[in-house]
Amino acid sequence: MNCYDCHSEDLPTTPAVALCCRCGAALCTDHVQTRPEQVHRVRGMGLATLPDRARRITCTVCCKAEAG
Repeated sequence: MNCYDCHSEDLPTTPAVALCCRCGAALCTDHVQTRPEQVHRVRGMGLATLPDRARRITCTVCCKAEAG
């Protein structure tokens, strides 16, 4: 599978190393965006925040959309 963003920008074909968790686009190392994400779990009457953060992988388009 090849990087969708490289294909969209008419760049040389680059193998993908990850998929965007929002849109599912395949991404190369140049286009992948990695952010930490706090994990919550329902516990009793509320949420419990877990101590370790998860990894959230998105493409550049979804990353910009999430940032506002």
